[in-house]
Amino acid sequence: MGEEKKNRLDGILRSIGRGEILFTLKCDRFFPHIVYIFFLIFLVLLLNLMIEKTMVKVEENKQEIYDLKIALTHKNTELIGLEKLSTVQELLEKSGSDLGIPDDPAVFIKKR
Repeated sequence: MGEEKKNRLDGILRSIGRGEILFTLKCDRFFPHIVYIFFLIFLVLLLNLMIEKTMVKVEENKQEIYDLKIALTHKNTELIGLEKLSTVQELLEKSGSDLGIPDDPAVFIKKR
């Protein structure tokens, strides 16, 4: 009895592999529909993978934008710190420059 089940299972697997199962189940007239359904399933899976890949890229870009915003805030803070007059004077002194705050105010010439 075990040998008979094995032969029957082997026959079914061979029938499926060769495509004869469609003829034995009398589904050969629906073959174009079956192929079309498999094509649609393949297309849905392919589109799903493409959408997932795009979503991963979007999330990575969001993280990069967040990191760049942090870097921009840090640089803005440094720039605001460098705009202070005392900081500018210290930087000029460290570089050995003789420049400083002028003693006399600037003179404006009016146009007639």
